[in-house]
Amino acid sequence: MRRISRITVAGAATASLALALAACGGTSTSSDSGGSEDDKGLAIAYDVGGRGDQSFNDAAFAGLEQAKKEFGYKTADIEPTDGETDADKQQRLESLAKQGYNPIVGVGYAYAAAVKGAADKYPDTTFGIVDDATITAKNVADLVFNEEQASYLAGVAAARSTKSDVVGFVGGVDIPLIHKFQAGFEQGVKDTDPKVEVLSQYLTQTAEEGGFS
Repeated sequence: MRRISRITVAGAATASLALALAACGGTSTSSDSGGSEDDKGLAIAYDVGGRGDQSFNDAAFAGLEQAKKEFGYKTADIEPTDGETDADKQQRLESLAKQGYNPIVGVGYAYAAAVKGAADKYPDTTFGIVDDATITAKNVADLVFNEEQASYLAGVAAARSTKSDVVGFVGGVDIPLIHKFQAGFEQGVKDTDPKVEVLSQYLTQTAEEGGFS
């Protein structure tokens, strides 16, 4: 059940991120390398867990590699640090912007404050943020997905395969974003077999407690 959901979401996120990066970086004055002559390339800053999480960060890296392969972009990626603050995240983004990377993507809603601050300071750089649509700056692209659609399919698969008429949903962190996964999963189960019971549980209340890693 969890494997199906993870693969589906990762695949969708990978394809969407690669296309979004291409859209952010390409302009009418772009060179063959996919950006303007002054741009160093694409960069992403990972969320909690970093590469190797078998989830969002790995999907983002796969999208970055796909963009590099298909469009010829130069790329950079930076890992998070334990216990970092919004100021630390913003400093990381600003460092990439100062080096000439454009666009720069923060992988995860936790980058909202950092992306907003960096975008204000570097108005000629395009920033992207995954799973957040609260920033209205002209140089910020929100990369959001219909998470509930993928988890709906996982719910269908779970309801069809259970032999006990009881299935489970385990969320990493108890936040609105993951609630969308839960809602889709539960609806998929209900639409497939209303007799199946869904037991739901979250690992942690905050990302800092390790629910995403």
